Amino acid sequence: MTNDQITQALERPSQRTADDAPVVTVTHDVETTHGRLRIREHIGRGAWVRAPRRPVLLLPGPVAVGSFFRVPVAGYDDATVLSEMGCVALTVDLLGTGDSERLVDGRACTVARNAAALREAVATLCAMRGYPQVDVLGESWGAAIGTQLASDPALVRSCVIVSTLFRDPTPAIDQMARAPEWRGILDGLPDGYLPVGEEIWGPLVQPMPEAVATWAMETQPGTYAAAPMIAVLDLPYFDPSGAKVPGLVIRGAEDPLVSEADARDLAETYGGPAEAVHLPGAHHIPRVDASGRDAF
Repeated sequence: MTNDQITQALERPSQRTADDAPVVTVTHDVETTHGRLRIREHIGRGAWVRAPRRPVLLLPGPVAVGSFFRVPVAGYDDATVLSEMGCVALTVDLLGTGDSERLVDGRACTVARNAAALREAVATLCAMRGYPQVDVLGESWGAAIGTQLASDPALVRSCVIVSTLFRDPTPAIDQMARAPEWRGILDGLPDGYLPVGEEIWGPLVQPMPEAVATWAMETQPGTYAAAPMIAVLDLPYFDPSGAKVPGLVIRGAEDPLVSEADARDLAETYGGPAEAVHLPGAHHIPRVDASGRDAF
């Protein structure tokens, strides 16, 4: 797509988002040696005229897809927010989710495999677009993957780690995600994929504004690779010590799934310079939290 084509697309009302900020979405299916990834590139006027352009790679949690960063509610569409900041938003469906490749066994959609696929895919996209580096913002499982990408400062400029369990589970995590009966359910999945519905998403949407919660319940439940749920059974499931770029660990102060001590431990173990920030009033997903969005 040429500059003129993007400029023309940005002017078309049909390309505008819910709050009338013009953002063009270009969809890429990137084949890698580790699986095909669906990456959507969201480009607004502010991002297109900036030099050098600054893309932000947005990595979702274990039971969400890339569209979760494009909530069509005023103030919650992060592609629009980033565009207003002069950034390009890159949303991703991780392996075994959404429109990315569904591997034969969902247990194979590990942190390591997702990170390897993303390294190839992002390098390809950067070369095609002339992006010097990407900033990474990940939530939960996506953030764990982001810490692995952060080992390559030629590719990644910075890494934001949001609501990510490291190695000290809270009682709520032990009850919800590490109970023996839950392990039995995961072990019994024939293809390593888990149907995810209201029983998981219901508690997640409670702190969200009604319009955001309704949209999330309509769009995010589905069938997901079980690798993230299996990983949580044996902590830590990732090693952030190899990171070489600046990092920021974000936790909602009211998050029952990630403790303040665990977030601080993650920041201290992270290989690059990092700090932990605790957002007052915010819950597990501050970005879409009615009381945490502004602070986030």
